[in-house]
Amino acid sequence: MLKNKNKKVNKMNSDYEKRALIDTNTIKWQETENKNVFKKVLSIKDKEETSFIKLNENSSLNQTKKINSVEIFILEGTYINQYGEYPKGTYLRLPQEDESLVKSDKGFVIFRKTNFFTDKIQVIIDTNTSPWLAGQGNLEVQPLHEQTALVKWPKGEKFIPHKHWGGEEVLVLEGMFIDEYGEYPKGSWIRSPHLSEHFPYVNEETIIFVKTGHM
Repeated sequence: MLKNKNKKVNKMNSDYEKRALIDTNTIKWQETENKNVFKKVLSIKDKEETSFIKLNENSSLNQTKKINSVEIFILEGTYINQYGEYPKGTYLRLPQEDESLVKSDKGFVIFRKTNFFTDKIQVIIDTNTSPWLAGQGNLEVQPLHEQTALVKWPKGEKFIPHKHWGGEEVLVLEGMFIDEYGEYPKGSWIRSPHLSEHFPYVNEETIIFVKTGHM
């Protein structure tokens, strides 16, 4: 169970200067206009959206053409778009994607950020086959793009107390992430603002998706 010593947050989390925390295990999937598509919205500000999206098998994401820049991590299933077919564990950063061409034969669950960038850099990485690199202390890291990475924490690892220059965003993929403010199980999303600080550690092997310096 997620323990949070901070005040209850607005689920839209439009203020990037405030800490945001959602245990996605405790919120229900929201139906969309497409009966085969469901969402758990984490943050919305103007056209920028951070959410979990679930697509049923043999379905398309959108019936009409809709173009976004997207950053995606595939949590379950197989994701298909105009560029290819991607399994669980794939990271995609696409300057342009047509939602009408997104589909899945077996269904999927993804973590997705839309319309957060305007550059033309495209990145596609299968983290299942990418090597882990040595990080701070006993941490292992898979760099994804600039200050975006997967970080593997071995059992009992503690990180140095630190400040987040430009903010930090964490999605817990496996295990339990912990700091002095609470405990965050798999599926927890934490967004910390510029110059926030904490002392993170784990009691069991834990893997997080993390972005820093982007707010």
